[in-house]
Amino acid sequence: MSSYAGYPGGSSNFENGVYPDSVRANKRAYRYTGKYRFEKEDANQMADWGVDYLKYDWRIEVASAEAMSKAIRNSGRDIIYSLSNSAPFANVKDWVRLAEAWRTGPDIRDSWQSLYVSAFTLDKWGPYGGPGHWNDPDMMILGNVTTGAKLHPTRLTADEQYSHVSLFSLLAAPLLIGCPIEQLDAFTLNLLTNDEVIEIDQDPLGKSGRLVLEENGVQVWLKPLENGAYALGMFNINGFRKTPQSYFRWGDEQPNQYELDLNKIGLKGKWQVRDVWRQKQLGSFQSTIKNTIRHHGVVMLKLTPTK
Repeated sequence: MSSYAGYPGGSSNFENGVYPDSVRANKRAYRYTGKYRFEKEDANQMADWGVDYLKYDWRIEVASAEAMSKAIRNSGRDIIYSLSNSAPFANVKDWVRLAEAWRTGPDIRDSWQSLYVSAFTLDKWGPYGGPGHWNDPDMMILGNVTTGAKLHPTRLTADEQYSHVSLFSLLAAPLLIGCPIEQLDAFTLNLLTNDEVIEIDQDPLGKSGRLVLEENGVQVWLKPLENGAYALGMFNINGFRKTPQSYFRWGDEQPNQYELDLNKIGLKGKWQVRDVWRQKQLGSFQSTIKNTIRHHGVVMLKLTPTK
């Protein structure tokens, strides 16, 4: 496989697919498309290897995405086809048609600003995600991460990490981790293995949560679940623009005492409410839910209709 890879990219200016050293040395050449294309050969080779998941990195334009999509479908193997990165929203209907997943933005970093841009701005993508075609805000930046040569513990605070996993689950995003699994500490392992949170991400309806309310420094996201239930996330984003990086500390870092009016988000009647992170029943609520939400933190609930 390593000898086959050689130059990353399914094209070449030579019919036999080789690339000269001068092109390989050019770090900008990954965007270059050669005269000859090899999607069919690449897809057949990956199918022969038993590949299950293809992350197709650059170029994100319809013609290239369609060529590989066709090649995969004709390869004889069911391969998940994921486009990366920064898929233009203007072409979202094409991504739905061609791929099982597509990156909605640039590479994520372990900062609150990057997390916010990567996930808290995805409401417009919501209607296009669902079974067989998923919005992908990138891997999860938990545990030991890196954007260079050396690993370091994620610079997200504990509360920001709860928000990270909560929102990705509400978005029905692919839950892919980008850290060495053998280095997971107890806190990170617990974040990644809460079965009730995972059930929300993996709900059979496959619907993406939507941003239904933003007020008083809080974003409220609501995700329909099967059997008439809902997953609800209330995120304290207060002072976002005053904290451009999560590891800079200034501005309002106090918990937010927030009271949610269920009528504002279209939830009528009585609801049994469960805290999914604590896996604890909170009781029956009809009109309002009072919360204390830590700085950049979340309260994540499951609401089940009741008489």
